[in-house]
Amino acid sequence: MRLKSLKLAGFKSFANPTTFTFKHDITAIVGPNGCGKSNVIDAIRWVLGETSAKQLRGGAMSDVIFAGVEGRAGKSLASVEMTFEHTQDERTGIRHALNLYQELTLRRQVTKEGKSDYFINGQRVRRRDVVDVFLGTGLGARSYAVIEQGMIGRIVESSPLELRAFIEEAAGVSRYQARRAETQKQLDDAKDNLARLSDLQSELKKQQNTLIAQAQSAKRYQALHDEMTQIQKDGLLKRIFDAWQMVQTKKDEYSKCTNQMALSEQHIAKAKHELDQKSQELAQAQRHKDEFKENYHNARMAEQTAEHNFYKINQELKQHDDRIEQLTTTKQQAKDDISHAQNSLSQIQVSLANISPNLAKLQDELATHQNQLTAHQTAYQQAGIQMKELTATHQQLESQKQLALAGQNRLNVAQQKWQTRHNELLKESQELTQICIDDGQLTKLHTQISTLQNAIDKINLDDDKRVLDKTTAQVGASKSELTALEKRHAGLMGEYDTLYKLAYPPKTTQAKHTTTHRHTALATLKDEISLSQAGQAYGRVLDEFLGFWLDAKIGDESCVDIVSTKAATPTAIFYPSQTHSQADDKFIPLNHLLDKPKLKLFDDIYLYTGQGVPDVPAGRVVLTQTGWIVGQFGVVQASKFGAKSDFLTQKTEHLQRLNDLKHKLAELEGVIDDKRQALKQLNAQKFELRRALDEKTAQRGVLIHDKYQAEQQFIRLESAKKNHTLKVQMNTKAQAQLADEKAEHDSELAKFHAQLTHSDDELARLLPLLQAAKSKFETLGRQTDECQRFIMEHTDKIQTLYLQQQSLLQSQEHQNKLFGLAKTALNQADDKMQQAKKHHQTLSEQLPIFKQQFDQTKANTIKLKAMSDEQTAFIHALQLAYDAAKDNLTTLQNSLSATQACATQLGADVAVAQSRLADLSEQMSSYDDGFELSVVLADFATKPPIFTDHSTQLAKIKKQLDDIGAVNLTAVAELAELESRVSPLNEQIQDITDSINKLKDAISTIDDKTKTLFLDMLNAVNAELNALFVKVFGGGQASLSLINDDGLSKVDKWRAGLVLMAQPKGKKNSRLAVLSGGEKTLTALSLIFAIFKQHPAPFCVLDEVDAPLDDANVGRFTSLIDELAQSVQFIFISHNKLAMQTAHELKGITMPTAGISSLVTVNLQQAQQYIES
Repeated sequence: MRLKSLKLAGFKSFANPTTFTFKHDITAIVGPNGCGKSNVIDAIRWVLGETSAKQLRGGAMSDVIFAGVEGRAGKSLASVEMTFEHTQDERTGIRHALNLYQELTLRRQVTKEGKSDYFINGQRVRRRDVVDVFLGTGLGARSYAVIEQGMIGRIVESSPLELRAFIEEAAGVSRYQARRAETQKQLDDAKDNLARLSDLQSELKKQQNTLIAQAQSAKRYQALHDEMTQIQKDGLLKRIFDAWQMVQTKKDEYSKCTNQMALSEQHIAKAKHELDQKSQELAQAQRHKDEFKENYHNARMAEQTAEHNFYKINQELKQHDDRIEQLTTTKQQAKDDISHAQNSLSQIQVSLANISPNLAKLQDELATHQNQLTAHQTAYQQAGIQMKELTATHQQLESQKQLALAGQNRLNVAQQKWQTRHNELLKESQELTQICIDDGQLTKLHTQISTLQNAIDKINLDDDKRVLDKTTAQVGASKSELTALEKRHAGLMGEYDTLYKLAYPPKTTQAKHTTTHRHTALATLKDEISLSQAGQAYGRVLDEFLGFWLDAKIGDESCVDIVSTKAATPTAIFYPSQTHSQADDKFIPLNHLLDKPKLKLFDDIYLYTGQGVPDVPAGRVVLTQTGWIVGQFGVVQASKFGAKSDFLTQKTEHLQRLNDLKHKLAELEGVIDDKRQALKQLNAQKFELRRALDEKTAQRGVLIHDKYQAEQQFIRLESAKKNHTLKVQMNTKAQAQLADEKAEHDSELAKFHAQLTHSDDELARLLPLLQAAKSKFETLGRQTDECQRFIMEHTDKIQTLYLQQQSLLQSQEHQNKLFGLAKTALNQADDKMQQAKKHHQTLSEQLPIFKQQFDQTKANTIKLKAMSDEQTAFIHALQLAYDAAKDNLTTLQNSLSATQACATQLGADVAVAQSRLADLSEQMSSYDDGFELSVVLADFATKPPIFTDHSTQLAKIKKQLDDIGAVNLTAVAELAELESRVSPLNEQIQDITDSINKLKDAISTIDDKTKTLFLDMLNAVNAELNALFVKVFGGGQASLSLINDDGLSKVDKWRAGLVLMAQPKGKKNSRLAVLSGGEKTLTALSLIFAIFKQHPAPFCVLDEVDAPLDDANVGRFTSLIDELAQSVQFIFISHNKLAMQTAHELKGITMPTAGISSLVTVNLQQAQQYIES
């Protein structure tokens, strides 16, 4: 397979449709910088599926569209089309369902919106299809077949995983990786199904475990709770004992600290007194020391003054001695300079007299040789012109000869390729004759596909999904309704409990005091009173009356246990009534209006139902409907005495509400039970629908997979049949083309041979003439050089004599100046010496006087220094005693501070411990009403208790209580139902598990195949890489090695990345970072070409990879291309003339209009023939 053409339209700088045709094995794309050469490389990578705009040197994918220039509007669409031929070749062809013919056309186009479309042979496809078509061929957007600018260096510096990707692509692993990815997706889907069913199984098991736990846990709850309460009481008592012990301990420590503080204060007072005495003694001694110090300082100043004067006079005497000696030396030096200057002047005059005759002689000889040089140069130039003309003719003949040799070599290579291709076609023809395609198998596969499709169509999942979705919605609605009913039930139940407590309050114990006893009896009596059916009509009147009447009748002695109807006091009115009063038309006995209790207290009380003022019989109390009470005591209106009450009305309303709530709760509980049962049935129905849907889905998936396998086999067989027919036709056509190429090659070889013979004859004739011209040219050159050498020597001699003459004149002038300066210096030195001797005499007379003064002051200073040292020693002793007393005081004060801080802390600790004890006492009171802290503490003091640590047991009980749930009486039935649902679920899980194991086995087989292909390719590439590296560098070694930076196991080590090691000849270090740019380029090219030798891609594109190479390395680079061009089609961009010479065809990119690229094509073989003609 090879690249036939590349068409660009509106892509970057190629505004006009431009078609590149590639008919030769090596094509070079040339042109000036910035004309758009690299855009061709970008177009190839883009059409192969590149999706990163950054990799295409742009900011967005729409940037590849021609944006327009001045005078030319931009395009709205960019398109690149590649055409491949011989795509059905057995060795280098494409094995894919979309490759049906001998040619394959791949096209990609993009709009301004950035949307890309792909086409293969005019059929719209996905990018994934484009990638799949070229899997294993070495072609791709970022494969090793397309090397752009700078990428050759990045290959050397690639990460281990990027280098591994090159080897995987060369080994054809990508095809297996795609199959593995598809299998892995099926495995992931199966795992998801297994996870979903496992979650369902886990949920059912959780429900089963919950039901079992609920049945076992309810029995232990109360016993554990009581045990925990007792342990908590014991623990609280132990904490009280610990707190009491802490209070006692802190109090004892506080008392000890207080005593220690008093003792420390006494010691501090004594130490302060001693310190004051020491301070006074030290101050007195310091005053004496200051007096001695002042006297010593004055004596020392006098001594220093005398010493300074003495040494000053002595130093001045020494300076004058040195000055006299220096002046003597100066006088002698001046005399010597005068003598030397006189001698130098005599010598200079003699030398000047000898130079002038020699200088004149040399100037005459120089003029004679300059005339000879002019004649020699004229003859030399004429001989040079003649030799250049002969040399140019010779080079032209040599160039023609080299072109003829290059053409002859290319034709020889073409002949070898022709023979190889001829053998391949003969072999292919024999193989095609032996191939036989069975049409019966195609018919059988077509029938099988139709059968499978009918089976797939019969499995309708949409209806099952709709039913399942409907059931799921019903389950959600039922859950919502059930939740709302349960909330309503909880609200009504709370209201029922509250009203029940109000209507039937718990019984209270009798209080000790009279007032409390009276109120308790009244409240108890009111709670027990309830109206009969007849009394409910008069509830308001009875509320006012009974509230007033009972409050008036119940005294201090009238506490009654009405519930048991046994009088607690001798008062007879609270005994149960023994009479049965009869009602009449207007008077109703109160006991008839009350349901309970019927007391003797109410026997003589009647309700008047008539109109007007009642006529009250003797011994009765009458209650009117207007709230008046009439009796022998008179008439009373209860509401005026604050006796208004509504306890009977409220109680009646509460009872009625309780009765209504009871009926509503019973009705609501029935509805909730029905809802729960319906929800249970819906969940079971949903589970069955889900299980049936999963089974159908799995069955349909198997059928689809089988149909896909049959379709793939059918496509392969049908494609093989079409390919066989096309191959036979192409083979016949190719053999005819090869016969024509053979005749053409033989004709061109004869032409090249004739041209070589003519060039050799002309070169043989020209060679003697060229040698004679060279000999004459060299002779004249030597004569001219000799004359020039003689002239240069005489010129140097003349220049030397002239410089000597000038130097002597300057020296004569300089010596005259030195002579005058020396005489002046001699006179000045005599005057200065007389003055110095006079001053030296004066200083010698003053020296003994200053010496005597210095000795006297020094003796006085020594005496005062001794007295001052004695006083200093005395003060030092006093200071030590003072410091010791001060340190003792500081120690005592620090001890007192520490004791005070300890006492403060202990006081706070006592308060905290007492507060803690009080808090614990309050907590204990909540467990035991009769708890008295003073009694318990007295018991502690008498006999300390022994406590047992129950923390472990308490924690265990709490954990057990936390683990206990609510009791569920229907757990057994629900458990049986769950078990009936778990059994079919386990069968489904087992089926999916078996499918997962099969998929894992398939992945393992693919991995084994991938490993074998990868390692074989790695070893082969390593061998070829080392061979090419040695060939390019003339020695050294290079290799690819696995590097396990990710900590892979030993079994998976082959999955690690690769590292490239290179060691050129003569270098010890194999690190790529220290290699030069050219060495890195050659190393990368060795790797790329080693891969190509093992797995050649259809073509290789190189973008200025020879830029870092010198001419020698470019030659090695072009030799590798020539060697590989027999099996790989090369397209490269270059500015190097040596690289261009190896190309069979030049594609020139120009930019006649700014921003728009154009194509110019030159066939080098045709160009050579044109030049020869």
